[in-house]
Amino acid sequence: MAERRIAFVYIKGRLARLPEVRCGTAPTEFFYGAIELERQGWKIEHYEIDPDAPGDLLARALTYLFPLSCRPVKMDPRLLTRGAALAERLNACDCIVATAGNIAFALALLTKLGRIRRPVIGIQCGVLNYPHNFIRKAVSRRLLARMHSMLFADGELAEMRAFFGLPEERIVPNEFGVDLDFWKPGDGATGDYVLSVGNDGQRDYETLLRAAPQIGCPIRIITRRPLPLPLPPNVTHIAGSWHGRELDDDALREVYRGARCVVVPIRPTLQPSGQSVTLQAMACGTPVVLTETAGLWSRKALVSGDNILLARPGDAADLAKNTHRVLEEGELRMRLVSRGLETVRNHGDIRLFAERTGELIERCSRSAA
Repeated sequence: MAERRIAFVYIKGRLARLPEVRCGTAPTEFFYGAIELERQGWKIEHYEIDPDAPGDLLARALTYLFPLSCRPVKMDPRLLTRGAALAERLNACDCIVATAGNIAFALALLTKLGRIRRPVIGIQCGVLNYPHNFIRKAVSRRLLARMHSMLFADGELAEMRAFFGLPEERIVPNEFGVDLDFWKPGDGATGDYVLSVGNDGQRDYETLLRAAPQIGCPIRIITRRPLPLPLPPNVTHIAGSWHGRELDDDALREVYRGARCVVVPIRPTLQPSGQSVTLQAMACGTPVVLTETAGLWSRKALVSGDNILLARPGDAADLAKNTHRVLEEGELRMRLVSRGLETVRNHGDIRLFAERTGELIERCSRSAA
């Protein structure tokens, strides 16, 4: 196992964080198990692709020949040409893990073209949130058949298999986790605010803002997404993101620890949105109110009233009611904290995600040998 060389390929922004992550001063989860495998003795090589850098002549030609609606979700031709530039180094490895769906589609196309000759594992999330015409669906199906895909939860699994006609062994769930050596409870006092964090397109801050006057206490929203103005008087918007690092990891951990409650409002979706924020908050000993969507990543592990409170999608009154329960019911709050910690240790540890990723890598590498 340790003799295998595995390439992890990221969207630009990860490599600058490697020194902090390797010495334990930053969380590891957004390296998708690579750091945990590295610590176990696996030979891991880290690469990144910048999808926003200016395209070369070939990329511009491909953009013109293949319009957006005909390509797999978010697959820019620039990813294809930059993946091709890495081909020699990637082919020196035994297996390639593409940590974003658009990178995975690009690398799968390069395997079809013969440029990449190693098995590709792609992490896919939210593909079915986007419209698929006949061409996009057909192209995506062919490329998905050339890779092994991991989903962050079961919620998307049946629909992805059925929509693209994928055999069972080609797409598997692997429940995401967070770095429990970094995200853990503190010793300080809890503050007076409710917290909401996240930048993905499925966040439903509009419902939270409608609920804010009913919640009453101060609410801090940390997101780079624009919020509808004017904000309710009890809401503070802190513009920030993981990539931008306006709020560093230590500061974010302290904000989690100081919150009386973390609210994760989600639009109806199959995507397991809000997963990392929910697990980070639980690991810090902070109770969570989460919108219950079809993409809820573990209906077995997440039990409303036991380790989390689940609110109805788009229902501001229900979101406010559940938040009030956390703020006002001391026994419930204590249960959510203790059971949340237990849940994240048993189901939300990035080491478990890495272990399952390693098993899939071994299977793919053996079948390609």
